[in-house]
Amino acid sequence: MLTYVALALALGGILIAWRASRKNKELRERISQTNSRIYSLRRDLQAALEQAEQERMRLKFEVLKLQGELQVTPETKIGEVMLLHPQAQQVLAGFHLGGCASCYVDDGQTLAEAAVVNGRELEPILVALNTLIAEPGDRGNGTVSPEQLKTPNVQLEF
Repeated sequence: MLTYVALALALGGILIAWRASRKNKELRERISQTNSRIYSLRRDLQAALEQAEQERMRLKFEVLKLQGELQVTPETKIGEVMLLHPQAQQVLAGFHLGGCASCYVDDGQTLAEAAVVNGRELEPILVALNTLIAEPGDRGNGTVSPEQLKTPNVQLEF
């Protein structure tokens, strides 16, 4: 008789362990799904924050432009310069400040920091960028002809 009781208790223990294992598996799947949703929401939040920051900077520059106070200074961040004008990246690339792997600059760096790190003179960069944003552009699409904007010539020796 005692054997039957022990056998029944063992089967009960096995049943409880099996149910606990199934519940554990379900909980792990729910945790995985929740983590996936959190990751997706975090990614969406980051994209929304970046978009909001770009819109804030665009509005800031628009207000400064309307007030006639828009000017690139040494403290202006590279990312802000890129938002100022469609051709700003081309101007910076002309001074070897971004545009290729060997002259990479961080969007969070100021112009002064980028110029120092890359061994460039700051004054010509400021003149070129301020000339760029000051020119209304005669094509109506926000671009300035190469004749209007003097960028440095780059000479390559092979």
